[in-house]
Amino acid sequence: HEIIGSVWRLIADEGIDAVTTRRIADVTGYSNGLLRYYFPGKDSVITEAYRYVVEATDIRAALSTTERGLTGLRTLALEILPLDDVRRAEARVALAFWQRALTHADEADLFARSFSSWRDFFTARLSEAVADGEIAADTDTVAATDELQNLLMGAQITAAFGTPEGDTRRLVVLLDRFLHRFSPPVQ
Repeated sequence: HEIIGSVWRLIADEGIDAVTTRRIADVTGYSNGLLRYYFPGKDSVITEAYRYVVEATDIRAALSTTERGLTGLRTLALEILPLDDVRRAEARVALAFWQRALTHADEADLFARSFSSWRDFFTARLSEAVADGEIAADTDTVAATDELQNLLMGAQITAAFGTPEGDTRRLVVLLDRFLHRFSPPVQ
C-alpha cells in the first residue's frame, strides 16, 4: 500500500513513463528486489495505482454521504471532479491509465468495472430522485447517467491539462447546471 501510495503520485507528477523499477526504488527507498516481490512488472504497479485512485474516490464519497437522490449523486460527482490538488493528480493518473487500457485487456476490464460501479451508483441515485419526486417522473435516468459520466470524464481531461474549462468554480457550476435541468417545473 505504501509503495502504491508513492507510485500514483509519481505517475501524477512525472507521467507514466517515469514508472520504472529504478525510479520507484528512488521514491520509495525500497530495493528493486523487494519491489519485484510485490509487483512482477510495470503493468501490475500501474494497474494498482489506478485501483488506488478509484478506491480513494469511493472512500471519500462513502465517508461524506449516505444521502439519497440528487444530493448523494452530487456528493460522488464532487469527489470525482478534479477540484483540488489531490483530485487533479488522481485525474492525471486516470488519464494515463485510460490510455493503457485501450491496448491492455486486463486494464480495460478494471476500467469497465470502475466505470460500471459509478454508473450503478448514479443510476440508483437518479432513480431515488424520481421516486422521491425530486426530479420529473419521465426522466431518462440512463441518458442522464451517460451524460453525467461523460461530463465527469471530460472534466478530468480539462483539469489535467489546466485549461480554463477545468477551473474549479467552472466545474462546480457545470455540475450544478446539469443537476438543475432535472428539477421539476414549479407549479
